[in-house]
Amino acid sequence: MKGIWALIKKEFLLDYKDGRAWATVGLFVISTDYVVYLGFQEILEAPVWNALLWIIILFAAFQVVSRSYDQDDGPREPYLFQLADARQVFLAKALYSMGFMLGVSLLTYAVYSFFLPFPLAAGYSGLHFLSGLCLGSMGLALTLSLIAAIAWKTHGGAGMVAILGFPVIVPLLLSIIRYSSGVVNGSDWAFIQAPALSLLLVIAIGGALGYLLFPYIWRD
Repeated sequence: MKGIWALIKKEFLLDYKDGRAWATVGLFVISTDYVVYLGFQEILEAPVWNALLWIIILFAAFQVVSRSYDQDDGPREPYLFQLADARQVFLAKALYSMGFMLGVSLLTYAVYSFFLPFPLAAGYSGLHFLSGLCLGSMGLALTLSLIAAIAWKTHGGAGMVAILGFPVIVPLLLSIIRYSSGVVNGSDWAFIQAPALSLLLVIAIGGALGYLLFPYIWRD
């Protein structure tokens, strides 16, 4: 666990010293939210509000995860290979991306809600929506982590992450949309329980596959 924490700290310090990753994603989120506000001014239908929010978060997730391995290119790659175990590297990068993505999603939600307040539905639970927002955003980051590693090894860049990642995250997106749609429509827990469980299952499968397969990518 100490090794994983040290690698997470390394990821944070590299981004902190550079600063461009945080600034780029933050600018993307704020500007996209504002452009959506300029286009709609007001959204009266909860499903439309929900869909636009997740579109912004989805594109932000690709930005966050696609650059997670770029800072290890060049001479830093064999050095990291000598110092750390492959699974530690994957867990550290996945956990850091999940934390980064959680912050981005909360920022997106706050700015988006400021410009376009939610059209309240009867029975709407803000706590349930926030739990789905956090779980879905971290699930996107975790599921895309293995795709980002493949793109890094093949030197495919962000374009490769988008091409390979979208088919992989479709089941996760379906679960997220079903859960969040049920919440914004004011459905009770009995209705949204199945999407919530499927969301957890898809995230667990994605994380397990990344943990098992990353060592083979790492040693290639």
